Amino acid sequence: MTGQAYVGTTKRSFYAAIYHLLENEYSILGSHRILEMLANDLQNLVEAFFPSTERIAPGWLVFVGTRATGGKAKVGKTAEDHELVSIAWPVLLPEDFPSLINGVMENKKHPERKLWFQQRLIRILEYGYNHPAGPVLLTLSDLSCMLGLEMNEISQLIKEARENTKKNLPTKGYYFDQGMRPTHKVEIISLYEAGYDEKEIAQRTNHALDSVGNYIRGYERVRLMVDKKVPLPQIGILTDLQPSVVSAYMTLLKEFHPDLFLENDA
Repeated sequence: MTGQAYVGTTKRSFYAAIYHLLENEYSILGSHRILEMLANDLQNLVEAFFPSTERIAPGWLVFVGTRATGGKAKVGKTAEDHELVSIAWPVLLPEDFPSLINGVMENKKHPERKLWFQQRLIRILEYGYNHPAGPVLLTLSDLSCMLGLEMNEISQLIKEARENTKKNLPTKGYYFDQGMRPTHKVEIISLYEAGYDEKEIAQRTNHALDSVGNYIRGYERVRLMVDKKVPLPQIGILTDLQPSVVSAYMTLLKEFHPDLFLENDA
């Protein structure tokens, strides 16, 4: 008996089962190469979304994030429209234990509580952004689930962490500019006015390149309207920008180009 007798045994695999399912149950037509690619992709997805727990260290949490690709999120875009990535996140590590033992979780007035949560948030966000499979982003609600805090508390902690560390610490909403918080026009336009190009600004601010371009083009449209002495109420209509956005750009223009307003203010 030769080794060929065992070929059938070796081919009874998860991959073979997927291939059979695609070809026979779903009647997917196409070349064998296409079916093989689909089967491989499905197997890779299963391995990514259901990793072996034996390979995950204690304190790490498997959670699905969003890959930071593409530009600003469009209206009606859902989570399924983004590329999802399942990785393990460093939620609770040995360096977190001393404060945990000292009651930082139970006592909301504990002097170390805010710093303890901020350090963990920074670690989680930076880990995802620098991950080889990423950048991988989380939402405020994702972080709320991970750390057991309310979303408004997560939001405040991240805001203070950004101010204290001078780091962007991008969440999904921050990166795609789809959250309810104010956008980041000041940071982007300030760099633009300082002479940085769009690619450099995107790298410095951890924003999508398309998003940076949208900010700058909107800013330039408003500047053109002001230069043409277009009345303020008409600027939003002509530029197709919300009044709050126009107002924000007007404030920036008064800072960087006060000469545009000399005649208007006279």
